[in-house]
Amino acid sequence: MAKDNATWLTVAIFVGGWAVFWLTGATSTKHLADNLVAAYLLAWGLYALLSTLPRKEIRARFVLMTLTGVVLLGTAELAGVVGLIDYQTLFGTPGREWFDRSGYVRDPELGYRRAAHHREQGAFVRGNIGEALCLPAHTPEPFDLRYDHRGFRNDRDMDQADVVVIGDSYVESPMLPGASLLTTRLSHRLGASVANLGISGYGPEQELIVLKRYALALQPKTIVWMFFEGNDLSQLDLEEQDATRIEDNRAAQDDYWMRSLTRNLLLLSRKVAQGCVSHPDYMRLRGRFQDAGGQTTTLYFWEKLAALKPTDRLRLDRLRAILTEAYELSRQRDIRLVVAFAPAKHRVHLGLDNFEPLTEEMRTWPVNELPHEVSSMLKELAPEIDFIDLTLPLREAAAQGVLTYLPDDTHWTTEGQRVAGEAIHQVLAGPPPRLARQ
Repeated sequence: MAKDNATWLTVAIFVGGWAVFWLTGATSTKHLADNLVAAYLLAWGLYALLSTLPRKEIRARFVLMTLTGVVLLGTAELAGVVGLIDYQTLFGTPGREWFDRSGYVRDPELGYRRAAHHREQGAFVRGNIGEALCLPAHTPEPFDLRYDHRGFRNDRDMDQADVVVIGDSYVESPMLPGASLLTTRLSHRLGASVANLGISGYGPEQELIVLKRYALALQPKTIVWMFFEGNDLSQLDLEEQDATRIEDNRAAQDDYWMRSLTRNLLLLSRKVAQGCVSHPDYMRLRGRFQDAGGQTTTLYFWEKLAALKPTDRLRLDRLRAILTEAYELSRQRDIRLVVAFAPAKHRVHLGLDNFEPLTEEMRTWPVNELPHEVSSMLKELAPEIDFIDLTLPLREAAAQGVLTYLPDDTHWTTEGQRVAGEAIHQVLAGPPPRLARQ
């Protein structure tokens, strides 16, 4: 009886040890790896204490199993080292940087860009806010992303385009089918070739490089520069910086670690162990929208439009310098420059009769004067630069019950792309301003 009690006590101690490891959670992949190694050693310790086999036999089994595991893991890792398997792509795990993600490559000036002729098929089931809040998946909406030889979202390679649209994810829109994009709609409405040069995550610094490297080479008649207020201002450096973002001596090591089996198995295991962890802050930013058919939809919000700070004024100075250079490059080539202001979701819905804030924070959430600041800046810079504030057409559509923003995402719906594209078309279809010459 005493032996049985000792056995149960031993098991309880070891189970308690495992509980200490796992109930505290895994805060990082290193933490998870430590837990897995410790759990493995604990399991062998319990086996050694309870087994009646000779200690020599237990040691032999431990060494054999451990070496077998190491050899199997090493063999699988070798496939990643030589580039036969990219476990990050295989498991669909995230990377630290944009260039660590599937379909992206490093770029010494831009930091990252899409891989040439990359193609990605899938279904959009949850927006970026939905992911942060662990919202239920909605009806899958298939997409088929095709990129040209320069790594931009165009179905065919283009050596010349009448119109070029530069921007971030509002232009690329990887969650929507190609037929829905404002660049596609512009091409049909204008009866002209339109190149989409938008890349998710880019800011004005990178977009100026895109203009210099890619847009001018297409010899367009018009360049449309999309400025998204949600993050384009905050991405600006207060002073001009060296655009080189990659340390070459670490690139090969980082490349392997991103695609390695060990890293991606740990990330996958951590995701399974933790599940989806909701971000409570964003649950306070929501409201109820009623469409033209009387159906109500909960809209979730992300970007806060706080009053402009002194540092924002410095960033606006940097934006002026960037747009000045863009204008000069365009003017020298008789290219029409158009700046389109893409508003955050809250600016579009604030105060509409068919939108009801659901929290006190939403009811008291102010907006700033950024559209006016950008418009005034451009008038001072060069009156012939066209400025399109997309806030008004998007608000008018939303007031009529048109869902212009994805409910659980920060980006436009197909209808939002249509409204934005139509507003830009109305400007481009009109007579171009007379370019100033020196």
